[in-house]
Amino acid sequence: MPNPTVWNIVSDAGSDADTDIVLAADFPVTGRNEGGFADLAPGLKLDCDLWQTVAPVRDPETAALDDSYLEPWLSEVAASGRTVRAVLGYCAGSVFAGVLAEKIGARQPIAPRVVLFDPELVDVPTVHLQFGRVIGNMTTVLTPEEIAELSGAAERLAAQPDITPAAFAAGLYAAFRPIGTAALRRAGLDEDYAGELVQLVGSFMSYLATAAGLDPRPGWQGATVVTSASATSGLNRMRTTPGVAPIEVADERRFEVEHRDLLRTPAIAEAVGGVLASRPGEYT
Repeated sequence: MPNPTVWNIVSDAGSDADTDIVLAADFPVTGRNEGGFADLAPGLKLDCDLWQTVAPVRDPETAALDDSYLEPWLSEVAASGRTVRAVLGYCAGSVFAGVLAEKIGARQPIAPRVVLFDPELVDVPTVHLQFGRVIGNMTTVLTPEEIAELSGAAERLAAQPDITPAAFAAGLYAAFRPIGTAALRRAGLDEDYAGELVQLVGSFMSYLATAAGLDPRPGWQGATVVTSASATSGLNRMRTTPGVAPIEVADERRFEVEHRDLLRTPAIAEAVGGVLASRPGEYT
């Protein structure tokens, strides 16, 4: 089949003979300090292709952020004719991994394996944290006054009683869009490129808002979870968050590394490669 359009080929096994595929859900951006699946891939030593999600362009103020968000990913996988051996997820991407695995498992004889790296259920604090990281990555173009204005807007929104993650994400983007556009234009970017970068922030907020509305827990029950040493990430955080029901997983493997290093630690790649070595129908 032609190269996928809503998936990025992270690693190519170089052979059309193997019809298996491994999928990975993440929102990678240039310059982030966390490792990505491109860092993990060489150590997995896969004998099949690894595809990673390409997040759709969405505006959290206007887009429908529901199950339809996943349909392009599912449709392209189905059109490929490939058997999905496993679905991987990192951080909030683990929500999509769980739901994708559940839906794909209903379409093929053997459900795919699920491997999650510090999985997160998305809530308002998650969106707040991630927005703060976006702003932190723009300190070279935003003025201190603009940073303070955006941080203040985020605090005021977060303080609203019963605000949902989707409404919070939409409000953050509404506050960011004019300030971010002005800052990027001031930095010398042309109108089109500045617009693309601002739109990327909107798509990230939409990604998080959509994840907040999905229930991945059925897909997580059979998962292998890789847990970092970071207290504020993954199962470590959820286990200490009031109101979060116990998260059931099949297997948990802990590593004494920081969250940001999960996908670029050789020992983790080796361990996960062993989990992925078996094909559907050979699971133990």
